[in-house]
Amino acid sequence: MSEFRVASRYAKSIFDLAVELGKEDRIFEDMLLIKHVCAENRNLILMLRNPIIKDLAKAKILNRIFEKHVDELTIHFFALMCRKNRAEVIPDTSIVFVDLYDEYKGILRAQVITAVALSKELKKDFESLVAKATGKTVELETSVDASLIGGFIVKIEDTQLDNSLKTKLKELERELKS
Repeated sequence: MSEFRVASRYAKSIFDLAVELGKEDRIFEDMLLIKHVCAENRNLILMLRNPIIKDLAKAKILNRIFEKHVDELTIHFFALMCRKNRAEVIPDTSIVFVDLYDEYKGILRAQVITAVALSKELKKDFESLVAKATGKTVELETSVDASLIGGFIVKIEDTQLDNSLKTKLKELERELKS
């Protein structure tokens, strides 16, 4: 079975349990932390995937890293994953959990890339436009890419709207060449 399918099953299980216990918001914060720590720490990923390191040792390492920062349910989840020899899917499980939480809460994560930093007003305008178009609560991540020259790129799930000056200039260049 693929790692993603395994991660999806574990994520669904812990999500359902968190909802049942009324801890979905707390476990969501834990999973965000795990997701970010794993994204920034390649050594942690390598340790989780290393077949030489015993499962008990992996559980102890995870416990030491996260025990002061996460809920007890998350610590028990780590222990279960290690006991079942599935520690390597913990990072993917955290990603899937975040997606399940967003779906459950009706949250849509979008990204806007602009040539200059957005003001608070413009950010709110983008959020309201995306919310109006999708009917969901929007959490907007902004970033700056000066190479765009002007305009913006909006990324929502699998969709990208590129309204940057850089792209328009490239299109104009292609038209002039043909």
